[in-house]
Amino acid sequence: MMNNSILDISGDDYLKVLVCSANVGNAEPTPTSFSAWVPYDGEINGPLTNTPYPVGQDEINLSVGPYAAAANCNGNSQEGIVQSLATTNEKQKFDIIVLGMQEAAFVNKQKKDKELLDTSIDSISNNVGGDDTASSNNNNNNIAALSPPKSKGFKNPLKKGAKKAAKAGMVMRGISANQTYKRDTASMRNITGALTVDVLGYDNNKLNNLIKTTLPSYEMVTSSLRGEMRLFVLAHSTLAEDISEVYVGAENTGIGSIMANKGGIIVTFVLRDMTRFSFMTCHLEAHEGMTHYTNRNKNLAEILGGAKTDPVYNMQDATITSHHMFLCGDLNYRIKFSEYEAKKKKRSRAKKALKMSFRGPAGLKMSVNKGSQGLMKRSVSMESEKDEEAVEEEVVANKNAMGGEGDSPTKMGGGDEEEAAAGEGGEKKDEPANGSHFDQAKALVKAEDWKALNGGDELAVALKQKECLVGFSTLPCHWPPTFKVARGEGYQYNEKRTPSYTDRILWKSAEGMTNNVIPFLYEPCPDFITSDHKPIRGGFAVKLNKCRPPHNQNLSNSVITQDGKDHPVEQQIQILVSDMKCTNLPIMDNELIGGLSDPYVKFVSSPKELLYSKAWPSSSIITKSLNPVWNENYHLTMDGNGMENGLAEGAMFMLTVVDYDATSGDDVIGTVALNLNELVSELDLSGAGSSDEVQETHISRPILRNGQEYGMLECKLKTAFLAPKEVKSFLSGAKHVKTATKTSWKSKMQAFTGLAIS
Repeated sequence: MMNNSILDISGDDYLKVLVCSANVGNAEPTPTSFSAWVPYDGEINGPLTNTPYPVGQDEINLSVGPYAAAANCNGNSQEGIVQSLATTNEKQKFDIIVLGMQEAAFVNKQKKDKELLDTSIDSISNNVGGDDTASSNNNNNNIAALSPPKSKGFKNPLKKGAKKAAKAGMVMRGISANQTYKRDTASMRNITGALTVDVLGYDNNKLNNLIKTTLPSYEMVTSSLRGEMRLFVLAHSTLAEDISEVYVGAENTGIGSIMANKGGIIVTFVLRDMTRFSFMTCHLEAHEGMTHYTNRNKNLAEILGGAKTDPVYNMQDATITSHHMFLCGDLNYRIKFSEYEAKKKKRSRAKKALKMSFRGPAGLKMSVNKGSQGLMKRSVSMESEKDEEAVEEEVVANKNAMGGEGDSPTKMGGGDEEEAAAGEGGEKKDEPANGSHFDQAKALVKAEDWKALNGGDELAVALKQKECLVGFSTLPCHWPPTFKVARGEGYQYNEKRTPSYTDRILWKSAEGMTNNVIPFLYEPCPDFITSDHKPIRGGFAVKLNKCRPPHNQNLSNSVITQDGKDHPVEQQIQILVSDMKCTNLPIMDNELIGGLSDPYVKFVSSPKELLYSKAWPSSSIITKSLNPVWNENYHLTMDGNGMENGLAEGAMFMLTVVDYDATSGDDVIGTVALNLNELVSELDLSGAGSSDEVQETHISRPILRNGQEYGMLECKLKTAFLAPKEVKSFLSGAKHVKTATKTSWKSKMQAFTGLAIS
């Protein structure tokens, strides 16, 4: 059980992080709404002491992911943190503030439709590389000339066109590259320097001014725009100089995996040269149903795989290389109840049976006509086995292809894209009634039965079943669902949508550091009134990495041992990898060449200097196997140049499994990341230890890539801290020992062809 001991997070040992996520709903937030979401000047005490949803023992026990098990070891609770903050003489502030936004695109409502259309078309032209401004202006004039005079009840097509053009221009921003500011020069340290770029648009300037006004003591580390998504990372001015190695990556997963209406942005940086942080905001596929649930899981993997942030570790994604990663956004995971789902599947089976009667002979496609819009309805083929939700989406897609109105996914001002796929009434045509499901959720909200609501949470199910974000943790949402609400105060739910916890915050820590993150705030912001989502925010105390006592690798230096004599310090960490094997690897090769994999293992370190020398050392290649076994033992020596100041607590040893490809670049299967300090925890690294000190560790871990598992890796690691003359004795008991080096092209071709290559 956890106790309520006081945890002092006010010093330099802990970093206080605030993660804020908001689906802005394509509407300009008022200053009052913004301040209800982002506390003025990063103050901790107000939000922490006034929250109606404290993070207590129940939330810790019901959290999903590795944190639930590690939390009992912390011996801390929110009450302890509150008490710690209450005893300080000055108000505490967050050190890092992260603002993730989705659907954060809006226009100046004061602009006339003609001005809006001109600006928007120019924006689209600039984004896709066009420069024929005269042509665009002529088209605009033609549109204006054809616009009929206003009359009562008349809907001006210019207004609708202006909105669509504006929306399209916003989605196009960042379609091929981020519009990013990074704090990297002394002349751009203050927030004003980062936030006065008028060319990015009205919405950018409005949001930047809100941030500048709300957080006057903070400096912008980076701000990134990708379509309708935004990620701002700010550091308190007293901490900004300690941040280095800032990288930004992004990936689009919208229409055709090209459009930036969906996707994510990741920012990575290093604090005080010791602790690597990553922050990700994302907006995933919408709608209810199994097809969309599965696509959301795929979206996450696509973003993590595409938004690589560190050029040194381009084989691994940010979930592997970060000491701590925080993820937030409109993830769009829904609440579903088993009884409702059973009825829904029954209806779906009935619909499929009905469609069978229209199919005719095998392979013959027939249209299901309904009035004059029969051609807009989906064609039903024998091979079609889509679920009900997928059928409905295909209807919408076909209508768009045929020029149907009211179904554009870029409808302006609707907020959530589910309404964007609807007609003027805001409801998707042909959508099944949501009544029983909505009533059930609303009754649970009224009863404040948060446990029952969380029991139907798709994200919790996905985490438990390891269908996405393996290794991530999240707290339960013990508050009203944040979606889909009327724009205004409180929670008035749209009956066409099931109330759900679509807006979320998760985190993941590297091995051995899970209990270094302590959540102490997690709540919605009901006073944010301009969106159809209620934003959320989470506060975390993160213990920073330090170094073990340093040792010197230079022979001219010495250490005084217990016998009072000087001894030169020349030891290095030695690793012997043995009994290495993988199981259940994925098929990486085309079926025409066997449909298997040709795996080998790269040995990777962080810091890079410990193992890297022109390339990462690697094992031999095992051809055509999904369950490879390496009979050799691999010897690695870690270079002391990566340990001048001691071995950092965040040092990592990674085994990255790679599939060799003779005709193209090798493909990464996944990585097992280990805490190097845990592998040498029993060794004396001061230089005064005995050469007989050897630590053995047995490893059996899932192979991870982009938040998903791809088989298992097992091996035995033997570590020691030895001088060069002691290495031979260390290796004497092992057979078939190889010094792991770069896998040459000759060895690759020899393994692939089975022929000796001179």
